[in-house]
Amino acid sequence: MYLLNARTQKLEHFLDLPPYAILSHAWQSGEAHRFHEIGTPGVCQKPGYDKVQGCCTLALQHGLDYVWIDTCCADANSITAFDEALNSSYAWFNQAAVCFVYLHDVESRERPEQESSTFRRSKWFSRAWTLQELLAPGNVFFFAKDWKEIGTKAGLASVISSVTGIHTDALMHPERVPHFSVATRMSWAKGRKSSKPEDRVYALMGLFGVNLPIVYGQGETETFMKLQHEIIKKSDDQSILAWRFFTRAPSPRTSSFLADSPDYFADCGDVHRIPSDQLLEYCIKHSHPTANPRSGFLLTCRGLQATLPVRSRRPGVLDALLACARGPGVWNGSKYAVNLDDAEVICIRLRKPTPGVHPYERMDEHSLEAINIRDAHDFVLQDVQLSASQRLPTRLDS
Repeated sequence: MYLLNARTQKLEHFLDLPPYAILSHAWQSGEAHRFHEIGTPGVCQKPGYDKVQGCCTLALQHGLDYVWIDTCCADANSITAFDEALNSSYAWFNQAAVCFVYLHDVESRERPEQESSTFRRSKWFSRAWTLQELLAPGNVFFFAKDWKEIGTKAGLASVISSVTGIHTDALMHPERVPHFSVATRMSWAKGRKSSKPEDRVYALMGLFGVNLPIVYGQGETETFMKLQHEIIKKSDDQSILAWRFFTRAPSPRTSSFLADSPDYFADCGDVHRIPSDQLLEYCIKHSHPTANPRSGFLLTCRGLQATLPVRSRRPGVLDALLACARGPGVWNGSKYAVNLDDAEVICIRLRKPTPGVHPYERMDEHSLEAINIRDAHDFVLQDVQLSASQRLPTRLDS
């Protein structure tokens, strides 16, 4: 990993990292990767280099001799180095002693708490990469365009939460981020922008602890499918299926059970995971299973297999409960716990596209229903296979 010496403003390579500061910012017109220009005459006159100098000054004031800045510490000309930078950036922000956020469009004379403040409207909040740069580091300081400090992440947590929809616990306690449900973490990415569509997905890798090969040109949807597959490989969190779309879906959709975009999770900020074995035990106690319970997912080339509580609406159409629920989750020291005896469990609707064919597909994708667990006595456990094939979107007729 390369770091910039804050005193000499020259790059140095490290295997064992010293304490360092890290900069988060929104790129402006004329800014570019300067990795190969650092230390050369005239680089300090290039657009954006004032941020490098400002970050170095702040680092030295905080007793730190090194900084990491994306414009000068990542070699964009090296595929390997650039791939490593994108896959490692969450960890690099998390390991930083302090993160400085420079907001070029924010006035220092304002109070960030004001509804009309430039802080609330800053372009920085809508960036795709901002999500991990905000959540990963423990110590975050915000600076206005004149480099005057305007607050810290801890001090402005309630304001940031109202702007972004991110739970204040996630802002105050980075170590708790992995304990939020997949659906909730996806919801924090809604509406974010990037210059390349794939970066909306790559910016989420660190939030889920997965890596992807960096490939541009395949589009956001295909990249997002790959991300979800990697998440399913390491997690049995069924809230990854708790999505719905709010506008007309593409035709045909890419998958019958996975979302095409993080935006499909936009209203899932209050969805909490229920351990799947806990829900299965509850259902076994209160119903008669028709299958041997299988905890977790089985992902195959044909689709996704899972044991779910289901009830028949009509031949070939099922309501299926997912191991996640809407409502408050209480941090118990190791996870966010849901009171299962009174949980509003997420329910999705499935159908067999062809009578007699085993795999099911999602239907009525504009809807994401919640059913109180006490009203789910007529659900029974069943092995369900969700089809991976492409198809046209479907919607339930009344």
